[in-house]
Amino acid sequence: MRSNVPRTMFVTNSLTGGGAERATNVLVNTLIDAGAQVSLVTVNYSAADLIIPSCEVFELNRPWQGGLRTLLVAYFRLHAVVKKWSPQVIVFNCDVPELLGSLLIGKHVKVVVEHASQPWGTRRFLGKVVRLILTLQRTRWVAVSSHLSIWPNNRAPDIWINNAIMQKSYQTQANADVEERGFEHKISRLVYVGRLSKEKQPEWVLEIAKQTGLPAIFFGDGRLRNSLSIESSQTGVLAQFPGFVTDPWALIVPGDLVIIPSVFEGDCLVLVESIIHQVPLLVNAIPDLLRFNLPEQNYCDSPSQFIQRITRYSENVFELQVPGEDSLKILEQRMPERIACKWKDFLITLE
Repeated sequence: MRSNVPRTMFVTNSLTGGGAERATNVLVNTLIDAGAQVSLVTVNYSAADLIIPSCEVFELNRPWQGGLRTLLVAYFRLHAVVKKWSPQVIVFNCDVPELLGSLLIGKHVKVVVEHASQPWGTRRFLGKVVRLILTLQRTRWVAVSSHLSIWPNNRAPDIWINNAIMQKSYQTQANADVEERGFEHKISRLVYVGRLSKEKQPEWVLEIAKQTGLPAIFFGDGRLRNSLSIESSQTGVLAQFPGFVTDPWALIVPGDLVIIPSVFEGDCLVLVESIIHQVPLLVNAIPDLLRFNLPEQNYCDSPSQFIQRITRYSENVFELQVPGEDSLKILEQRMPERIACKWKDFLITLE
């Protein structure tokens, strides 16, 4: 089945590593199933993701945190791939793909996806320059949530489209164990999933673990990993740092509580995946997360309030699961088929 969607290339940081990458893999697969001509380019080297792209994939294999030379090599490789595949539309996700995309010249239409309320991290000046160039190139803009505007001018995007997320009818080991052994109500471990970086505030989890005496596990990697590991040893917190794990939800066990302490977020797929896997959670009460309208007990505004909630629900962690009716509303907005239809309708307008 062929589609009238223009020939579209998606560019991401890597095959795996974060919410943007996973969501893009889900999206390209759903578009391929719908008959669209789609390809995927990944800039940085990485292992395979849990979601394997079914479209043609071009890996540029740039080393993580490489310097200027590796960026130049990646640019020339991207240029060659674009020339070979001849996309009509190129969709760029996250900072490095945006930077490379701003240097590309051709007849294709450029689209940038805004994944966070504060993109470009510590490289704000470079980000402003890149986005000025992209704006002058008549780039189109997509935001993954209605609470996001396009930085740095806070203008509205051309369209808001949530991230797609797989919603298979499978159970995690945690739920399987619950069925086999009965409910374990006590909170027994704190779980952090995501990048170990400043804006995610993983140090809050260590502080909460220290004050509550609970062990913690950090699924993810980043610049703060070494300092967090050292701090956990010095403060006597029992913490594990397995690094990036393709499917952390398969390692969740009864009694686990997910903590999301971020300063800011985009679509926060960790929250959405926690809901899908029925994992109890507590999240920082920031505007980016308050928009999910979770029950009041799931929100905390400081480490001390996280500690208070954990103490209050220490004997019944399942009270911190998001109720079915509330979770259904959140998940329906991110069904792959629904998201793919929105992308198809948008891409058709770019022809």
